[in-house]
Amino acid sequence: MKKIKINKNKSIIKRKKIPAKIRMTVIALLGILTLASLVSVVAISSPAPTIVEKNIPLCNYTHQGEFNYMVYLKNNTVYETTVLHPGQATIFKKITDHINASFSYRFDIDCSATIQGSYKLVFQLQTDIWSKEYTIIQKTKFDTNNFNINFQINTTHYENIIKTINEETGVPAQNPTLNITCEITITAQTNQENIYETFTPKLSIPVGGNTIEINGDLTQTKTGAVQTTIQIQTANENQGSSRSLITAVAFFLPIIPFMVFTKNDYTTLTETEKQINKIKKKYREWLVEIDNPPKMQLGIENVTTKSLEDLIKTSEELGKPLLYYSSPTDKTHTFYVLDDTIHYQYVFEDGN
Repeated sequence: MKKIKINKNKSIIKRKKIPAKIRMTVIALLGILTLASLVSVVAISSPAPTIVEKNIPLCNYTHQGEFNYMVYLKNNTVYETTVLHPGQATIFKKITDHINASFSYRFDIDCSATIQGSYKLVFQLQTDIWSKEYTIIQKTKFDTNNFNINFQINTTHYENIIKTINEETGVPAQNPTLNITCEITITAQTNQENIYETFTPKLSIPVGGNTIEINGDLTQTKTGAVQTTIQIQTANENQGSSRSLITAVAFFLPIIPFMVFTKNDYTTLTETEKQINKIKKKYREWLVEIDNPPKMQLGIENVTTKSLEDLIKTSEELGKPLLYYSSPTDKTHTFYVLDDTIHYQYVFEDGN
């Protein structure tokens, strides 16, 4: 029987040489990261309970204020009516006799409560340089959940005030506006806790034009709630554990192929090779590596510079690239700058 000789030194897998320090550092780093992720998995897999605070509403409440008005007109040929309701038509000041307005308030709460409060109606005349406030209805107390008030809106009266102040100061105020505000303060005593709140619905009327514009929502609301805070004990979800396990696998998987397809390279670079690498890195924008040295043609002068710096200066002055050739036989490293009539070069030899 014919014996078959097996060459044990020849590997089927071609392994890439990597400097030993770099290879071992990569393997160690991946191993440490894998171990750290596994430790994190163990730490998170037994979650400690956490305390979470949660707000629970005990009762809800709503403030609701509603303005309304009716415009009474003088005899006119514009409208076939003597009364205009909100939003019905344009309010022309010259044909307006007077405006009756009202405001109603309601406080709704879905738990038992004792209600007390107060309100007052304020007209504020505001301009770009001054403002004045007039209390139309003095502070009035109430002990129910609703009230109604009536008042008049006389824009002519406030136009006359603006005119008087303008004459007194000698400075005409701009953008005069009449703000109508009902200032409400309410206290509601409940079985849980007391509610103390303010509610200030408002309308605004520009003063001085030929029409009367009443701006703002006629119905305005404000909501709130009486709340209590409870503490709930919950267990942490294991999502963090899953993420750590995935991370550990992601770090571990590259280790095996990296170890199989690479091997340590214990060779060290010579000082010349280290210098060449620094030069390649520093002048990479100008450097062009070539496979064979340039051919010398007749009439071309060959000049060797004293230093690589001189050659690089020549490259910059001529605007020519810096060529680099490494000889595999005599271990020389030559840099060239080729001009039309002169070939400049500088040669590195091992041991330089």
